[in-house]
Amino acid sequence: MTPTSASRPPAPYRRPFFRVRRYTSELPKVVCLCDSSVIPEALHVVLEGRAGIVATTSSGNAAVALSELLVPDVVVVSEMLADGVAESFVPAILRVGSRVLMICEPRETARLVELVAQGVTGLVGTDQTPQELAEAVLELAAGGAELPPDVVAAVVADWRRGWRRGAGDTRSAELTARERDVLDAISDGLSAKAVAHHLGIAVKTVEHHKSRIFDKLGVRSQAEAVAVALGTAAEPGEPGEADTGDADTGDTDTGDTGDGVASGRTAS
Repeated sequence: MTPTSASRPPAPYRRPFFRVRRYTSELPKVVCLCDSSVIPEALHVVLEGRAGIVATTSSGNAAVALSELLVPDVVVVSEMLADGVAESFVPAILRVGSRVLMICEPRETARLVELVAQGVTGLVGTDQTPQELAEAVLELAAGGAELPPDVVAAVVADWRRGWRRGAGDTRSAELTARERDVLDAISDGLSAKAVAHHLGIAVKTVEHHKSRIFDKLGVRSQAEAVAVALGTAAEPGEPGEADTGDADTGDTDTGDTGDGVASGRTAS
């Protein structure tokens, strides 16, 4: 037994819990993944008439299954869960297109920026009031983000550095608005099914848009299209990833059969 564990008072085992509510409203759907029922109960009261808590659990595995079943707009996550740390389950939650609002202790800005890079679009402190937490939930449900000022400044600085290096590709200028929506969504890791859900179109329509995107960008796979969107692709004729053919192995169908990793951003 380590000195740290020896000095810690024994704690009883808490069995993971979950609760699902019947929900037929058109209001935003929220799943609470928290190690305590206090936060979900407070949010249920504060959000009444503006959003609905459709499920509550302290288990990350249960939250992933519930998210796949209910496709919530927002998942509110606390750091420590009954079956592990929240970061272990965030990628799977993002794959369904939900937006993640994480309640966390103060950390270094660089660490918080890493969470944003992983797809978390909301970061709030443990000292937030239920009203402040509810407003953050509604901001994410509306397609926005809720981030501390220092994180916003760091993200903007990173983006500015990339823009100055010439990030982006002129080939994407030929895309229509809807094709840009689809490219943005698959760049965030959404599967064809998730893209169709968020854009309100059929999966076959998504596939049609992807085919046209590939033709216009002069690429052969989804991985290459994403590289163009992110400004990391080699120009036509230049040696690089686009010419090796390695990126094509299994990548063309990744967006169709898998879910990918998403930030949960909803395109209109």
